[in-house]
Amino acid sequence: MSKRIQWIFFASNAKPSSMRRALAYRLAEEFPVIVVCEALSLLHERKRPALADRIRSWADLPNLREYTPIHYPERLPIAGRWLKQYGRRRQVAELDQVLSPSGVARRIVCYDSPNQHNLVGRLGESMSIYLAIDDRTVTVWGEPIAGEAEDERELLTKVDRVICVSAPLAATLRARAPAGRDLPIDILTNGYDERLFDPHQGWEQPAGLESFPHPRVLVAGHVSERIDWEGVRAAATSRPAWSWFFVGPADNGMAGRIAAISKASGARMELHPPVLHEAVPAWIAHCDVCAVPYRLNDFTKASSPLKAIEYLGAGAPVLSTAIPSLVPFGDAIAWVTEGDGASYASALDALAKDARSAAAVERRCSAVVEHTLGHKARRFRALLEVA
Repeated sequence: MSKRIQWIFFASNAKPSSMRRALAYRLAEEFPVIVVCEALSLLHERKRPALADRIRSWADLPNLREYTPIHYPERLPIAGRWLKQYGRRRQVAELDQVLSPSGVARRIVCYDSPNQHNLVGRLGESMSIYLAIDDRTVTVWGEPIAGEAEDERELLTKVDRVICVSAPLAATLRARAPAGRDLPIDILTNGYDERLFDPHQGWEQPAGLESFPHPRVLVAGHVSERIDWEGVRAAATSRPAWSWFFVGPADNGMAGRIAAISKASGARMELHPPVLHEAVPAWIAHCDVCAVPYRLNDFTKASSPLKAIEYLGAGAPVLSTAIPSLVPFGDAIAWVTEGDGASYASALDALAKDARSAAAVERRCSAVVEHTLGHKARRFRALLEVA
């Protein structure tokens, strides 16, 4: 009976490593799953690709398909509003073609964005879930995004339940839910791919890294204003012998900021382009400390930083500011204070001594033993009572 469940995951702007896609891939080992990817903008395409060209299948996961909808320009004068409504109708019509009803007893749809509230109930779902990975109503600076809170409140009037990544985010969503509605809100923190982040693999050193001396600090993931740049600057000034690597997509101005800190502190720093998720373990293995140096604002407090869990799963020394979802990992992480270079320096010194001893690696891996993707997929199904 359970195999007759069909899952649909909306995964707009989601990397393959994100919780939404990761859960989808694991569930596709047993169930039919469709991932709705980030829409393709017609502003960047001369003509609309055929639906068949926007559906991707996987040889090693025959239950999985990825569908890419079309985004129609919404800000054009006069025609913008009509195009927005037309785009929604087209997406629903295409999903009707993509979703295969044959032999499906239940359809569970996981939405990921407040602005999808118009789709809830239109896809023939027997259960609708808001899978909230971040607070989508604020920027990485913690500032409100116009219209998003209103859209999220509308979404919370329609979905059957919410699953989010942290207690602070759960509290925020409970406050935004309609008064008097008993909306189930559960917490499921991020999980790491235990098949990939293996501390016992002999990872080759990434090209170019050999020219940078040890000790090395890795900051993997989105390089943005969520990073505690004052703490990083003070740490680099205090410990200029450490080389810093920022690996991932970067917002405008980040390259200049990193270069300025490097010049002023004397520490070697590099902003490296994003690498494939499969390549991240090699970077972890060949750096001495992995860092989650985030500012503590509304956005980061509500988050569940995946990289921290991946670092620990790989057995790496980790330093981090006290992000609520990470605090339960206790002494598996060296804690630093936002903006306090002395705390960063002390953490770097302590982690350099502890390094990758067998006992230290075991302690870190043990801290995340219940945070593997396999465990999270089972927990996700249990929350929804899907055997």
